[in-house]
Amino acid sequence: MPQIKTIILLLLLISSQAIAKSKDIYDPTQNVFENYYEALKTATTTHKNIFVIAGGNWCRWCYKFEKDLKELKLDKVIEKDFVFIKANWSDENKNEDFFNLFPEITAFPHIMIISKDGELLESRNVSFSEEEFREILRKYSITA
Repeated sequence: MPQIKTIILLLLLISSQAIAKSKDIYDPTQNVFENYYEALKTATTTHKNIFVIAGGNWCRWCYKFEKDLKELKLDKVIEKDFVFIKANWSDENKNEDFFNLFPEITAFPHIMIISKDGELLESRNVSFSEEEFREILRKYSITA
């Protein structure tokens, strides 16, 4: 009987990891450097700033931040008011070509707001209140 319990626990563990893996929020195969230059082109034509969320699937705080954005519907504000890209940083792909363009990031998740001209306007770890975050969005949102 103890062997059956052990096998069931092992199967549950494996299946829960498979489910968690299917819900990745970052794509380590993405070349963020290329995405960034595409975002610069789009930002130039749409006259918007670029909003970057940097993190990785290994980062539990990244999942929490993603969940909070969705629950507060701030993900929709970002998609509407900014050119949005996600920047994966992980052992599989550190996207060094992209991250070397900016000051070192010391914690994840991390947000960056970049002008259509490539100027870094804001770079900070995600450790702020909802109201502070809304203020950042208001400050850098360019509405036509």
